[in-house]
Amino acid sequence: MKKLLRVPARERVLWMRERDMRILAVDDDETFLQLLRTVLGEAGYEDLETALCAEDAMRKVAEATSPFDCVLLDIAMPGTDGIELCRSIRALPDYRIKPILMLTAKLDDASIEQAFNAGASDYVTKPVRGLELGARIRTARLLAEQTRRSAGLERSAAQLASRLEKLARRPLDESFTIKGVSASMSDRDLEQLLMLLPSKIFATEAFALRIEGIQELYDNSSAEQFNALLTEVAGSISAKLSSTQHFISYAGSGVFGCVVLGSGRRELGIDLNSPGLWNLKSEAFGDETLDICVTMSRTRRPKLETGKGCVQTLRMATAGATEDRLMHRLQMELDQNRLRDGVIVPRRPRLGVSRRQRPTPIDA
Repeated sequence: MKKLLRVPARERVLWMRERDMRILAVDDDETFLQLLRTVLGEAGYEDLETALCAEDAMRKVAEATSPFDCVLLDIAMPGTDGIELCRSIRALPDYRIKPILMLTAKLDDASIEQAFNAGASDYVTKPVRGLELGARIRTARLLAEQTRRSAGLERSAAQLASRLEKLARRPLDESFTIKGVSASMSDRDLEQLLMLLPSKIFATEAFALRIEGIQELYDNSSAEQFNALLTEVAGSISAKLSSTQHFISYAGSGVFGCVVLGSGRRELGIDLNSPGLWNLKSEAFGDETLDICVTMSRTRRPKLETGKGCVQTLRMATAGATEDRLMHRLQMELDQNRLRDGVIVPRRPRLGVSRRQRPTPIDA
């Protein structure tokens, strides 16, 4: 008792844990198993379960109330040998890092290599000596413990990275410049550009585009995926307007402001109100291709307008698209709450101001 107290507390705990190990030994020689029980008992490992074949071993593994702390397997056994048994045990979720030691009567390099490839932690040659076997078990146990800690650190690092990724995400309603699209700029830069337009350059179109279901897309994507989605949408919008001189700004909440410039009345070559024109596809979420529905919002019919006047028109179109998105979401939540209460939801009236009631901007 006095000698035990002289051992440092941490080492004493490890020493006691090692001797509390539950060991499963598998060998077709019953005499060897009896000898092994004696050797392990002298080394302090008294909790030993034995099996004479692979089938008996797998049955005891399955019936165990808790996983064995260490497994000893004879390589050369009739039927399913120790190497195949090692592979089967290692494939079990509870034994992915448990120590598995192979027992062999002769050093066969090919068999030892196959055993390691099957997941063996180490090997011990017969006849077994208690000192060597105990040392090998302790080493394998420490290796398994280190592997378990490393796996825990990896999980912690992954969880931390996930939390940091969420903190690093832009808010949904934040506006920013989308990189990788030449026609894209910030909303402030676009307004400054319009204010400085020469008198002979007019805006012929000013409108806003809104991604439907943007909240769900935002909630179910990473920051990288969401940015890729916005880049794809901005690129698709620019491609559809490629026959014109145009500029795009992202106002946040899935809303894009768009301006088409010209020196006189001109045909765009496309019908901006054409059904399905703004229905796009995105590959931002990996192998899955998503259909992205984009709707259009504008406050007037196409006409020539100075840059200063276009600033106000663009602001109203963007605000209208943002308002429509907000009102649509609020109306959906209201409808869902009413349906839960068993209330019949009328189609009208809806929330928000109708387009007919919205004030027409004063031309500059």
